[in-house]
Order: sequence, then structure tokens, then C-alpha cells
Amino acid sequence: MRKRLIVWLLLVTVPLLFGVAWFMSERSFSLSLEREKSRIQTTQGVVFRDVQETMRDLNFLEAAAYARQYMQYYREQGIELIFCWKDSPIADALLPSRNYESLLCGQRAALLDADSRPQRYAVAEPVNSRLTVMILGNVGDLYALKERFQQLAFAVAGGASVLLALFALILAGALTRPIRRLTEAARAVRAEIAEPVPLPTGRKDEIGALARAFSEMQGAVEAREARLREESEARRNLLDALAHEMRTPLTSLLGNARLLQRELPPDERQRIADSMAKEIHRLTDMDQQLMKLTAMGHEPLETERVSVPELLRETAERLRPQAEEISVVVEGTDSAISGDRSLLSLLADNLAANAIHASSAGMTVTLRAEPDGFSILDQGIGMSEETIRHACEPFWKADKARTRRLGGAGLGLALCRRIAELHGGRLTFASTPGQGTAVTFTTPIHPDDDSVTLPVA
Repeated sequence: MRKRLIVWLLLVTVPLLFGVAWFMSERSFSLSLEREKSRIQTTQGVVFRDVQETMRDLNFLEAAAYARQYMQYYREQGIELIFCWKDSPIADALLPSRNYESLLCGQRAALLDADSRPQRYAVAEPVNSRLTVMILGNVGDLYALKERFQQLAFAVAGGASVLLALFALILAGALTRPIRRLTEAARAVRAEIAEPVPLPTGRKDEIGALARAFSEMQGAVEAREARLREESEARRNLLDALAHEMRTPLTSLLGNARLLQRELPPDERQRIADSMAKEIHRLTDMDQQLMKLTAMGHEPLETERVSVPELLRETAERLRPQAEEISVVVEGTDSAISGDRSLLSLLADNLAANAIHASSAGMTVTLRAEPDGFSILDQGIGMSEETIRHACEPFWKADKARTRRLGGAGLGLALCRRIAELHGGRLTFASTPGQGTAVTFTTPIHPDDDSVTLPVA
């Protein structure tokens, strides 16, 4: 890491230094060149007015004579002039290159010739339709100065890069020293060494913050490992219970299949087939409930405001065909909770179905809306304290014969508890054997400030 840090510092800063040096040289040259162009254009304006007053109406021979005089006069002042008659130089003058022919366009024009030696800046303007005067300014000194300035700037940037490399070496060593200690601590965690490596948590800078964050992470990792061990143990227990639970229906199916291989009366074969269909339905229901239980929580909840009375009325409508001679009623307050509507419906359906299965003809199952959830009450067989303690464990059944007769999978309440946990709520049981059971689901809610509680019609 130390080497990478040095390399990255140099890769970022050295090009920046040279880029700044190049930019400064280019910027300085550009400003100087613009000033020189402006000076040459001003000089050209003065010369042009002088020439125009004298040579505007001259013929070719007169123009050539005056051109020699002007060229000689201004050459002594360091100004180079070229006169062109109908796009051709006169008075023994020559264009420096063919590029200058573009200035003979019949109007004022300028050209920067950076390819010649020395470099020139030329401005041309027609005196009349036949005569054009061109002034050439030498800007070669500016290009030479630019080259010297760039060499000096790059030399300074190179020296600064060397100093920066030394600084980066010292800085990287200072920064990576505590990080090496953090690396040792990480290796100790990986090797599960009991004695922790001392970390610089007392520092007040970023390294101290990193050390404290690492210490907190170490604690979180240990807590997560403990939680994973608990989940692994729970999954192993679930698989053990599943294997045990499936043994009975599979054994029954195998026995019935062997019976069907024999010659049996039609009524007996129908009874065996009905028994096998019931066991298959039970295994299918078990598989569906188990899939819901294991998949739940892997995706975020799609929460919305759910009307509790409306939710319970929908549950009552779905379950009334199963209730036969059992009365299913909805009562309570007009309340709303936040949650996943489909999961809350599944929760209410399972709890209400359990209440119906625990009830007998003539009894009433009540679905009651509460301000922070709902309750399911029945007048059925009730539960003992031991049954309540184990009610939400997968595949646990207080009355195995009754559960098998009703076709239950033993996963309904485990699924209900998981749904309650996903909503930040809980299930509570109140029951007395022979006197019925009340199961209440509560969850944190955030009602509107102006909401009121009204009785359900």
C-alpha cells in the first residue's frame, strides 16, 4: 500500500505540476502575442494613412518609385513593408511565402506565420483597387522567449516533483504505520485469535476514527457470527423437524401404494386413493408454507396504509365457506396501519383459520380491529401454557392426531410470527384450555394528527 500511495500521489501531482507550467507558459505567450499584434495593427494603421494620402492616385511607375522610398524609410525604423500591384510585389520586393497571397483579397486582412523563421505577423490593406500595402512584424523573439520560459517552468516542475516524491515517501510511511496495525488486527480476527491487537483508538484524527470504526466492526462481526450460528442452528432444527414431519405421510403413501398393487374391492381402492390424496395435499401445503417462511424477508416490504376493518372483512369473506356452522364476525375500531397488504392478509387468514379449526358448531370467531393491529378471538378448545410457549415453533403440534386429521402443516403460526417480526410487531396469546384463545397482532403505527377512532358499522 505504501508503494501504491507514493505512485498515486506522483501520478496525480506530477502531471498537474507540468500541466500548470505548460499552461502558464502558453498563457504568458498568448498575452504577449496579443499585445504585439495590437502594436503591429496600430503601426499598420498609421503607415496606411500616410501611404494612402500619397499613393492613392498614382500609376504603376510612380507607385513603384514611392514604394522604394517608403520601404527604405520604414526599414530604417525597423518596419518591413511590401507593396503589391495587382497581387504582385513591386519595387523588387518578394513575399516570404505563398501563404501571404491570402492577404491580397481586396480587403483588410491579417496573417500569423508561425512556420517561418523568424515568425511574422502580417497585416495588409488595399490602398485602391490596384495597390495593396502590407506590413510585416517580427514576432520571432516572442516564440524564443516562450521556449525559454517553458524550459524554465518544466525544470521547476521537475524539481518540485522530486521534492514531492520525498514528501510522499515520508507521508506514506506515517499514514501506513497505523494501517499496518489495523492489518494485523484484521489477520487476528481472521485467525480467531482471542487476544485482540491494540489499536490506536485514542487518536483524534482520521486514523483514530478508522481504528474506532474497525473496533466497532470487529464487535459487529462477532455479533453477526453469533447470529449466524443461531440461524444455522435454527435451520438445522427446522430441517430435522421437516424430515421427521415428512416421514409419517411418506410412510403412509408408501404403504397405500403397496396396497393398491393388490387386488382390492373398488370401495377399498377409493378409500386408499382418498387417503393418498389427503397426504399429498398435506405435503404440498407443507412445501408452500415452508417456501413462504424461508423466502420471507429477502425482499423489502412494499408498505402502504392498510385499513384494518377492511382487511378483516376480506378475511371473513374468504373463510366463511370453511366455517360451516361457526359464526365469523368483524368488530372494533376504524384504524389503519402501515404494512405489506398481502402479508397482513396472509397473517389474518392463518390466525382466523386456526381459530375456526379450534371451534365447534354454534361457536363464534371474532375478528377485532385494534388501534395498532387486530385480534382474533375464538371460543374453542384453548391452549395450555406449554402450548403457547411452543406455538410458533415450526412443526410443533400440541395435538398431533387432530392436526393430522385437519391437514395442518405445523408452519402456520411460525409464518405468522415471521410476518409480525417483518412489520416490527409481535404476536401475543391469551388462552385458557376449554375457554377459547385470543391472538393479538400489534405493530408500531403513525396515525395522522387529525385522525379519529370510530366504531365499525
